[in-house]
Amino acid sequence: MANQLPPVLVTFDADVLMAGRTQVWQEYAKVGNCYLPEVVYDEIDYLTGKAVEKSQEQVAREFMRFFADSGWIITDAQETHRSLEPSIKNQSTQAMLVVATAQCVYGFALENPDSLVVFVSNSQPLLKRIASVGSANLCGITGAMLLNWARKAERPAAATQQLQNLMRTLADRKLSQRSRSRIEEDTVSKTGASASKFSSMRSHSDIKSATNYSKTPKNDLTDNYSSSSRQKKPPRSREEPREMLPAVYRIKHITAPKKRDSGFLSNAFNFLGALFFLTVAIGILWRVLDVKGFRKTFVPALPKPVQQFVKSIDPK
Repeated sequence: MANQLPPVLVTFDADVLMAGRTQVWQEYAKVGNCYLPEVVYDEIDYLTGKAVEKSQEQVAREFMRFFADSGWIITDAQETHRSLEPSIKNQSTQAMLVVATAQCVYGFALENPDSLVVFVSNSQPLLKRIASVGSANLCGITGAMLLNWARKAERPAAATQQLQNLMRTLADRKLSQRSRSRIEEDTVSKTGASASKFSSMRSHSDIKSATNYSKTPKNDLTDNYSSSSRQKKPPRSREEPREMLPAVYRIKHITAPKKRDSGFLSNAFNFLGALFFLTVAIGILWRVLDVKGFRKTFVPALPKPVQQFVKSIDPK
């Protein structure tokens, strides 16, 4: 498994396919799985009815019949690169087809980083463009190289070199992944060990607390509780507001309020009552004695209520 070679994926341009026949196309498939850029498929399909030369039309139709049962796959990958951009804006249809094919092959290589993508073309400028991209899993060879590879199992030098580069890249990638996974495993293990150590320390402290509690005498607990209860009930301050006092204490103060100036009011009421009864007694005495001169002299000086009372008892 460690020495297993990466899979080989073969892609083509239109010119190399139009230079072959069914037997050649079948041999191409011996190297690896074959993929056809969508722009190349559309170009060959276009040539089946509108080719300039009759021979090209025949080859295009033969390829379409072969493709239907070949198992080849069409790819529509697309990715640009500064080495694959057109040199001028207004290009011919053929030049635009070349650029679109190169961008499709480059995008296809990016989609399959673990495979060796081999691009087959007979155009040296196009192969140089593919090489200038500098992709680790992409190389370009000619149709003759691919056919020799398929028939004699002799891998081209360009493909061998790129395959070795890809294997080193994959090995470095696996090594970095293993190192990263080891670091993650160490971190997880350390975290788990810390958590278990913390839980064991916590359990030990809980057991120790429970043991200390069970060893405490019952009398000591009762004494501590009673002393703490006594400490929690401090003596009530006399300056404490009435709202904070117990209900019984408040009712006692409400039912028996403090008397203010009660002696002065009582003396005033007693004096007025004595004066009233004295006046009534004097009026009765006047009626009994019937001293007219004395009565005439002092009656006007009596209060009006007393005068009315005297008149009511004196029919004269």
